[in-house]
Amino acid sequence: MSEKARAARLIRPADRLRFTRGRAALRRILSRQTDIAPQHLDIVPDEAGRPRLAGNNQFDFNCSRTGNFTVVALSRRCRLGVDIERRRDDFPCTQLARSFFSPAENRALERLPAERHTAGFFQAWVSKEACVKAWGMGLSLPLDSFDVEADPRRAPALLARRGATAPLWLHEIEGPAGHAVALASDRPLGRIDVRPVTLADLCGPAGGH
Repeated sequence: MSEKARAARLIRPADRLRFTRGRAALRRILSRQTDIAPQHLDIVPDEAGRPRLAGNNQFDFNCSRTGNFTVVALSRRCRLGVDIERRRDDFPCTQLARSFFSPAENRALERLPAERHTAGFFQAWVSKEACVKAWGMGLSLPLDSFDVEADPRRAPALLARRGATAPLWLHEIEGPAGHAVALASDRPLGRIDVRPVTLADLCGPAGGH
């Protein structure tokens, strides 16, 4: 499905605008890495629906959007998955955890003090989403088929996996205030370069990579 078609399916104008701006940011970032004009980049889904650049296997990328924020992860040496979510105290964390999380993750959340429960849920949620995206399995992989760290005092980690999924490494990324962000990679990473930018920054003259 084309980007225009995906945007058209969004009912609220604000959501369409956010989606369009997020894709524009992604194209600008990829343009600076490939020296190809943003409008000429051919972003296509792979066999699992995961986006990639047609004819370019030099690096991997993944992105996630929530509200007015989009996070884009790029690497020239490994496969990535990334997710961002806004923490919400009114979110039905317990109900969703019981529906989608593993028994081990639910036990870990139940052990947390009430004041850390929301943070623990969202850390686990973005960690699980980042893993699914790095594996490239989408909705075909049940979220309770692997365990991630749910204690927000500890670093994100893939604790257990069941089935044929490959090992992954999870990394905590500092995101906007009030948001949880997790990055998954198929090999250990050294330095992670985090660059907060605005769409106005990206629309300026192209700088260095």
